[in-house]
Amino acid sequence: MPKQKQVRIGIVGAGLFTKTHMTEFAKVPEARVVAFSRRTPAALKEIQERYGVSLGFTDYRDLLARKEVDAVDVVTPTDSHHEIVLAALEAGKHVLCDKPLAMTASQARSMLSAAEKSGLVHATNFNQRGRTPVGRLQRYLADGFVGHIYTMNIRWWMTLQPDVRPEITSWRFSPESGGGPVYELVHVFDMARFLGGDVKRIVAMLATSEKKRAFADRPRGMAVKVPDTAGYMLEFVSGATCVIHTSFVARGTEPDGTTCVQVDVAGSRGRIATDGLFGLKGVTGKQGPLAQLDPRGPYPQPYEQFVRAILHGEPVRTSFREGLEAAKLVDAAHRSARSGGWVTIKKG
Repeated sequence: MPKQKQVRIGIVGAGLFTKTHMTEFAKVPEARVVAFSRRTPAALKEIQERYGVSLGFTDYRDLLARKEVDAVDVVTPTDSHHEIVLAALEAGKHVLCDKPLAMTASQARSMLSAAEKSGLVHATNFNQRGRTPVGRLQRYLADGFVGHIYTMNIRWWMTLQPDVRPEITSWRFSPESGGGPVYELVHVFDMARFLGGDVKRIVAMLATSEKKRAFADRPRGMAVKVPDTAGYMLEFVSGATCVIHTSFVARGTEPDGTTCVQVDVAGSRGRIATDGLFGLKGVTGKQGPLAQLDPRGPYPQPYEQFVRAILHGEPVRTSFREGLEAAKLVDAAHRSARSGGWVTIKKG
């Protein structure tokens, strides 16, 4: 049997973020997007024509039934991930699922179990490890740049204010489908674990700064029933600590005002921090100032890891296991906010 040379991918939920995903897959020579699914026929036709994708379906199950699709990229609202991923695995498709993996840790656990039983490749799209300098920062930590980690700070502000992001629809602010930045900015929990290891316990403070706001699909506005701002303190199993702040309403520091991503890690020998969206800065006791050049090249994105895992059996660094661990922190954050106290993270 000839060795597979290309992965044929179907995007389930070909909407707002299709451009990003098409751009990333275009960087992987062995990947080819062959199908889209989107519920609205007119929108589906338009996006097929835009990207020259001939196969289009308004029901994702029809896409899963096609033999010419080897793998799926799930880019739908969070509340649909569980159903779609289980159906894809049942259909024999490898799965790359957008973050957060699921609405609850229980759902994520069942998705991981099904994926492991299937023997198929599974990945959670924690793409900010590679998009930001965090992937390279972790390399310096692994090389002992700061020594034993004492503490870290993570700030992620992604404003979804209508004057800055008029295209944003309401589902992210719905408790049934999005859940606000606690769910949607779950990248911060992945970053914390990626840099600091397993988390022992968490305490959270959640707030809704804007009780009502307008969206592209709700121009007259709607009541916001989820947090739009969150603060967390984490204690790692190692004894290190972490403070995290996320927001959907705070303005970013980038030129367009949309985003602020800052990560700062201090330890026994030095300190290292992100510098804007792409740079790093730091100092260490014996080595002097941080060299900006990372000779190992960019940190591989989940899209590339996913394809190479299918074709060559290489490991996926953000499997459904990482998706589950992040979901456990989300669940614990909500329990902490309700109780006002620390919540211990259970293993498994």
